[in-house]
Amino acid sequence: MGERVPSRGEVVQAAVWLGKHGVRVGIPTRLLATRLGVRVSPWRRSLIVRQIGIFVAALACGVGYQCLQYLPGVRGVEMTESKVVYFILFGFQAVSWSAIRHRDRRAAAALGPRALDRPRPSWRSLVNRWYLASVVVTFGGGAALGATMYFATGYRTYAWSWLGVLGLGAVVFAAIFRGVVRRPVIAEDGPSLAVDAVLRIEDLNLAMPSLYAVPVLMDLITTHRQPPGFALWLIGYVMLAIALQIVGKVIHWRRRPALPDGHYGEPLPAQEGVR
Repeated sequence: MGERVPSRGEVVQAAVWLGKHGVRVGIPTRLLATRLGVRVSPWRRSLIVRQIGIFVAALACGVGYQCLQYLPGVRGVEMTESKVVYFILFGFQAVSWSAIRHRDRRAAAALGPRALDRPRPSWRSLVNRWYLASVVVTFGGGAALGATMYFATGYRTYAWSWLGVLGLGAVVFAAIFRGVVRRPVIAEDGPSLAVDAVLRIEDLNLAMPSLYAVPVLMDLITTHRQPPGFALWLIGYVMLAIALQIVGKVIHWRRRPALPDGHYGEPLPAQEGVR
């Protein structure tokens, strides 16, 4: 099977991505169009069947989780309502990550012997302490809160039902994070190598740990199924996770590597030359 040609939409979206990063081109190189287009708009026509299947599977898992309320000894009326939001979040993240991984694999296969042989950067160079603190607060802090609810209150069904979806969130987070940091370098020259470095950092946006803290607020807003006295603790937990994530992202944004001069594709019309 021959190398897939990026669609017109992917070419346009890739040019948009490059423009936002200070590089003005009319038609990006095939490698960049293949990788960048799907990141701006992951719901591509060629991937739609796969993506719908992934999202439906996530919702089906949500229905299965809901059915745990019928097990003996489970008080279904105490199960966290946030579980619905969690599985929708899982679906969207899985769809986005699947599209990115699929395109990157195609791009790497198309490069073949033209690929640069470069070691991938250490994960420590991709995240800062604020990001790691957000991970610890989201999953470690959430586990501590859930365990306290379980052992110190009579709301055991609420506690384990929330800890269950939070634990699944940790698995999804870990899978995406591992996929980003262990991905081989996909580049054929200096400019595509620079783009690869920026993408590795930006792809961690999909693995934002604080996202998995937010859905529990649904219980505070709607059903109030959380144990009495824990509302402020849960609000503080969510706000702290988000605050740490935002600070970490601002620092990363300011320190993100700039794209150097080079060939990123065909230039714009004469009045808009390539950077």
